[in-house]
Formats: sequence, C-alpha cells, structure tokens
Amino acid sequence: MLRLPDKVGAVGVILMVLILGMVETTWALGEVHTSAVTVAQLVEAENSVTHALQEYVKKEETRLGTIKQYIRSWQGGLVDYVHNPINSFHLLRRVTKEYHAVQESLHDTFAEAVLANLRVLRESVQLPVEADLNGAAYALVRLQHIYNLSIDDLIDGHIRNKKAIQMLSADDCLRMAQQSFNNLEFELSEKWYQKVVELLMAEQPLTHHVHLMIDKLVKQKEHRVMLRTLVTQMAKDSDDTVLDQFSGLGIPTSFQKQIYEDHDQEYVQLEKLDHLYSGLCRGDVTQPPEAYAGLKCGYAYSHDYRRLMPFKVELRWADPIIVVYHDVLSEAEISTVKHIASPRLETTMVHSFTTHQMQKSLARVGKTAWVQRGDDTTVDRILQRIEDMTGLTTDTSEDFHVLNYGIGGHYDAHVDFFDLQNKSLDKAPHLGDRLATMLFYLNDVEAGGSTVFPTLAVEVPARQGSALFWFNLERNGKGDYRTMHAACPVLLGEKWIANLWLHEFGQEFRWPCTLDPKD
Repeated sequence: MLRLPDKVGAVGVILMVLILGMVETTWALGEVHTSAVTVAQLVEAENSVTHALQEYVKKEETRLGTIKQYIRSWQGGLVDYVHNPINSFHLLRRVTKEYHAVQESLHDTFAEAVLANLRVLRESVQLPVEADLNGAAYALVRLQHIYNLSIDDLIDGHIRNKKAIQMLSADDCLRMAQQSFNNLEFELSEKWYQKVVELLMAEQPLTHHVHLMIDKLVKQKEHRVMLRTLVTQMAKDSDDTVLDQFSGLGIPTSFQKQIYEDHDQEYVQLEKLDHLYSGLCRGDVTQPPEAYAGLKCGYAYSHDYRRLMPFKVELRWADPIIVVYHDVLSEAEISTVKHIASPRLETTMVHSFTTHQMQKSLARVGKTAWVQRGDDTTVDRILQRIEDMTGLTTDTSEDFHVLNYGIGGHYDAHVDFFDLQNKSLDKAPHLGDRLATMLFYLNDVEAGGSTVFPTLAVEVPARQGSALFWFNLERNGKGDYRTMHAACPVLLGEKWIANLWLHEFGQEFRWPCTLDPKD
C-alpha cells in the first residue's frame, strides 16, 4: 500500500485516487503475460486442449454420420414398405439393427469424457485473466512507443520481418486505446481511439449498430480528454511529497514530461533520459569515435588454471568500469540454472526509492526466482567463477536473482544500490550496500532486450553465455548515479538473465575503500 504523508492536501488525495484508479494494471498485474515461461506453458496446455477437441470432433463426426445416414436411408412415402416383402425386410432390418446404432449415437458420452479431460488440462496450467489481456495490450503499446512501431503495422501484425497469425480487430484496437489511457500514455491513446473510429467507418455495410458504437467512442474520447486535462493539471499543482508516492510505479516518461514542462531543469533531464533510453534501445544513439579511445578487448588471467582458459573480456566503459565477459557460461550450466529457477518464478517486485516498499510495478514486467548457493554444484561453480573474474568474494552476495521477461518485458531506468544512510534498508546480517553487479545473459534475444546505460550512452546486447559487470559504488562508498541502467523491452523472443549483487562487506582487502570524496 502507498503511504500518504501526514499532510498532502485534498488535491494530493484526489490525484492519487484518480491516477491509481486509472493505472489499474499496476495493482492487478496478470501472472501469465509477464513471463515467457508461463506463456510457453499455456501454449503447451492449449496444444493438448486442441488435440483433445480434435479427437472429440472426429468422434462427433462419426456419431453424427451414423444419424445422418439413418435419416438419408429412409424413403418414407416414396417406397411401399407394406406390400413389397423385400422392402418390408429392409424396414425390419433398419428398425431392429440400424436403429440400435442410432440410439447408441444419441448417448453423447464423448462430451462428458472430453470435458473431464479438458478440466484436467486447464487445472495443470495457470490460466490468463483479464489483467493478463490488458497487460499484453499495454505491452504492445510500450513496444510501439520505444521502437517507433506504426499503428498500421501493428494492426497488420508486422513487427520487423515477422508476421503475426492474424490482424488486430477494432475491438483489439479499442483495448489498446483504453490501456494506453489507463496507463497515462494519453497521446498514444488518442491515436488508437482515432484508428478504432477509422476501422469502424470502413466497415461495409455501415449498420445502425456501428453508428451507435462510433458515437459512443467519440463521446468517450471527449470525456477522456477532459479527464486527461484534470489529472495533468492536478499533478502539476501537487508538491514533491505527493508525486514521490508514485516512485517506482512505472509512470510513463511522457506523462512525467507534461508534469514538469514548466520546470526547465527537470524537463530537460526527463527529455534527455527518454531520448537516450529509447534511442539506445532502437540503436539510433551511438558514441562518437573519440568515446572509444582506451576501450579494448583482451584476455584476463586469474588463477593458474586460467592460463589455459583465460576470460575473454571487453571493456565497454572506463569510468565507471563496465565490462563484458564473453562465453563464461556453458549451455549445460545455463540449462541447469533455468531448470532450478523455472518452478520458482513469481511476479517481480521492485523497491521504491521514496517509500522504501517492495511492490508490483509496470516499471518492471517479468518474473523472478532466487537460486541459492548449494542448490546445485553448478551454482557453486558459477559463484567461484565470479570470484575468479572479479577478485571479489561472493560470501556476502545476495542469492542469484534469475529473471524471465515475457510480452514486452522490460525494466525502467534505475540504479542497483540503496540509500544506506537509512540503515533499515541494510540487508541482514548487515552486509553493506551493493558494491557491484554481475549480470549473466542466459539466452540470445531475437530483437530488443538490450541493457542500456542512458547517461553514458552505452548499449549491451543480450548474448547467451556472456556476462555484464560494473561497480555501483564509488571508492568512497557513495552510489554512482552514472551507473543508472535499464532493460529495453523484449521486441521479439524472450529474455533470461541472472543477476548477482556483490555487497561491500568482505571486500575490505579485495576492493579497498577511500575517504577521498572525489574518488
């Protein structure tokens, strides 16, 4: 639950009620669309359901064929069944023999059997609910915004060079419009509403029912324009103590820019962040050649056995240090980690920097599982490898944080460290802040899904078996906000990663700190 400040005023309370009422999916995130694993399980179950229904249809066709054949074979008043002995014989055979088969066909035992079978199949998998459908709709809108996809292409089912199995209907587009509005993407919502009206106007013949629908949509659109104006103005009139309550909820940047359009510094920061994040995800933002001066690739050696198997290391940024290790996980190791994590996956929670609460959020759409030391020898071996790669101890690290992203899965820009001036946020037993992050990519992502550092304009694509490493803290122990990063939405395919956060404690002689405020 959100915690209201003691004095936020009537405007603040009304604003929170309005926004929380609109951002309905924030508090009702579905459990299926957020993870490719659960979607895959649903596909497998639906395959079984379809197969069972096909078998039922075959049996039904046979059953109905028997009945139809009995009907077709009856000549009625066209044949003399009374006075012709052969015809009389056929009639008697028909009634004594063939009608028995018809009676058997009229007892629909197949339906009961298939219903029982379907019930078992449905109970074996998590079924989607309305929130999943809404979440999937908004995920398409998110992809539209980040990757500059046209509405017409989405309606036709085109994403890059991939074609969907069918087009989006006017009802589907209406859902896009509604979910865009509910999640404060007002401009995109208006475009989707307009497209719905266009599709309905193009229907032939243009029936009275369609006319009524168009009138209703036009009135609904006008009402939502007024609501948009009201919510935006109330947000502008609210102070920071109210707006901070929405931290971490995934409020879109487009709405935030409207709130701060009269505040030059905040607006410029938001505009720059939005431009860099979207541009990096699309591949439109690249570094000038001089930015790569000093960056290099090479082999890194640790213990003696690494003389034979050195790590392949790519320095992606020098200050702060951002390094990519290539080919550090085998397919077998990846398979083991996924196997352990899959049954433990749950909807991801995020930490609010202002309320310090863990909550479901549209800022991060995916499912999470924790994999611990001792779960498997493979896990222990990977932890040892991290020590060899970094020179840091994993004894005080958190457990492996395995994530699976589903439809349009992403994570908004954030930092990994905490504000440990508030000691209640410290992990027990007190292990200090998150010194560094090691992020393993467990699969290749077909399109999208890169990790980006907007303030540095660095983009790292997801490549199976590679690992991304950076320090979250400066040498003096303060958080380095230059390490703010984000996970671009998955455009095509799915994404698996495994994070390990290495904490300060235990690193005193491995990564010494300093009191120099400039270090």
